Amino acid sequence: MSCALISGCSPPKEVVATIDKETITRTEVRARLKGYSEESATETTPPTAQQNQFYSAKAVLEQLINERLLLLEARRQGLITDTENDPGSYQAVMRKVLSRLGKEVPFPNLEEAKRHYEQHTEEFVVTPRYQLEHLLLNSEHSAWELKELLDKGKITMAEAGRKQVAGARIADSGQNRLVTAEELPPGFAEILPRLKLKKISPVIATPYGYHLIRVEKRLPAGNIPFPEVENQIKDKLFAQRLQNNYQRWLKQSKEQHTIEIFHQHLADL
Repeated sequence: MSCALISGCSPPKEVVATIDKETITRTEVRARLKGYSEESATETTPPTAQQNQFYSAKAVLEQLINERLLLLEARRQGLITDTENDPGSYQAVMRKVLSRLGKEVPFPNLEEAKRHYEQHTEEFVVTPRYQLEHLLLNSEHSAWELKELLDKGKITMAEAGRKQVAGARIADSGQNRLVTAEELPPGFAEILPRLKLKKISPVIATPYGYHLIRVEKRLPAGNIPFPEVENQIKDKLFAQRLQNNYQRWLKQSKEQHTIEIFHQHLADL
């Protein structure tokens, strides 16, 4: 019997936790921490507070325990055997266990989505929204020349973008959806409210280039209509249910297994 399982016997320092007869080692925690550190080093923005929590050995150990419980459940379900030792296949197996757990969770219906919408109206308040035709050019001179052609009706915005007249290219922001001024490049917020529908804007200079826009549709500030957010609400509620179901399973699983953590062995990781 392992020393870690004998009452009063201190396990080797390499062991940071045991789950029944299985061990989790400092090497495993260190490797996961190194992976997060390398991933963070490649990012151009500082890690968020949520990401930072994974950089602690204690949080990483908790993650490894949860993964080990999923693997134990996979063995119980016959998805892997006790002799199998392929880390590459473990991720797929854990996803399969999570998928099976998710089958117990009902997808929200129309009434549930409506109820959430009515009880959380503050989530769906927006500033004015716009549907745009939007061209982006590299040259200010070319942009003004193209605007003159557009104003005279010699070419449409769609034709100019499709044929790349004067180097114009179609920008995807607001082409086929409603957007707020906050989602668009700086400089748009001042012009959009004053621009008449179907009229070509002045040339707008931003760090991305020179823009010409035409407002196809303008919706005032207020609540987004329920049909526009129905699927978004259902997806959100379903994700919450999946998470709650997983947490319930995790709590039950931890009660069914003997888990011991040796915090003193995490001190210098």
